[in-house]
Amino acid sequence: MPNAFELSADEKAELAPAGVIKAAVAVGPAASAVWCVRDEASGEARGVTITLAKEIALRTGLPLELVEFSSSGDIVSNADSGLWTLSFVPVDDQRRQVLGVGPNYYLGVSTYLARKEAFKTLQDVDQAGVRVAGVAGTATLRSAERTLKNTSIDGYGSLDEAMAKFRSGELDAIALGKESIISMLPGLEGCHAVDGHFHEAGTAIVVPQKNVQALQAAVRIMDEMKSNGSMRAAYDQNQMSHADVAP
Repeated sequence: MPNAFELSADEKAELAPAGVIKAAVAVGPAASAVWCVRDEASGEARGVTITLAKEIALRTGLPLELVEFSSSGDIVSNADSGLWTLSFVPVDDQRRQVLGVGPNYYLGVSTYLARKEAFKTLQDVDQAGVRVAGVAGTATLRSAERTLKNTSIDGYGSLDEAMAKFRSGELDAIALGKESIISMLPGLEGCHAVDGHFHEAGTAIVVPQKNVQALQAAVRIMDEMKSNGSMRAAYDQNQMSHADVAP
């Protein structure tokens, strides 16, 4: 069987146009299959997507540059900027218009981070006067906007900004992926992930839409990483042993 990580000249020209893979990663206060967090001791970002990017660079023999963004929405809005050539983001119909989308590696759901005593269900959050926020440009925010009927949701430029408002009591709930919420709960006394979910989506390896050769390589690489155990190992190395690899 051919080596899935062996790139053709055309694939390499799109995936690493300057000889370097530029992998876009979202860095914030929560850890998930998408979000990376910053190590307090070293100051370096770490997470599932960084582990995947490093594995791809190692196996293809190409240098890697990690390009940090404040959210997946920020990554997508820069898809045509030339700042990145490969990334990993939740995908919805709107994002398919600007991205070349490879296989899902994670299937996730979104709910609300809220104070346990006041907001137990999705219906509790969807009440007039409840102050809800999310991260601007994300699929989770768009889904919350569609499903909230009795209150509205504000978009913030970063999760750090939204969390600062939540901690200060200026917000009642944050729309976010459940894995991200769970990762932050140890530092949020009296809070929980609200029961149920309002959004579910696959998270996939992606490239800028015009890069059809890079997408061809990304599809092949992700399929191989699922089958050879690299995807499973990326979860396990980043405290996500409970999560399943998407089929």
